[in-house]
Amino acid sequence: MTTSSPLPYVPPGLNEPTEKDASATAVRLVRALRGCGVFLEQVVPEVVSGRFVVAVRGRMSLGTAQRLAAVLESLAHRPAKPLEELRPEGTLPLEVTPDGVKVGDHLPLDGGCYRIRNMRGASGSSRILELEGRRLPWIMTGPRTVFRPADQFQFPLPT
Repeated sequence: MTTSSPLPYVPPGLNEPTEKDASATAVRLVRALRGCGVFLEQVVPEVVSGRFVVAVRGRMSLGTAQRLAAVLESLAHRPAKPLEELRPEGTLPLEVTPDGVKVGDHLPLDGGCYRIRNMRGASGSSRILELEGRRLPWIMTGPRTVFRPADQFQFPLPT
């Protein structure tokens, strides 16, 4: 038989980031971004309103900035549930680019799945999507998995 003991008391300020944490994070950030082709001029720990932050200053090519933004956006909007749980009945998953998305597709986003009711072009190959059940539009900047009604697929007939 196992017994459970109460969790130890942790003083409120113990888990607050320190200057050492901010310095270590700044070094990790510089190395990670350098691997993506981003070269920063200045990354230093600072204190803002009594809390440690990492101040960043630098430059990157436009292409690198676009790729980095697309990756960060996809991470920020990754569904909280597995895709199969979000798939509406009668649809099939399909990886599409912004140019290939269609009105009527379902976009898994923020733990839900939203039907695309309208869209318009944005800068470059991006699309601004208006989603049913979501107040604000969403900008699609790179490839995404969507669910398309199965009747829109053309399957080869068995012979």
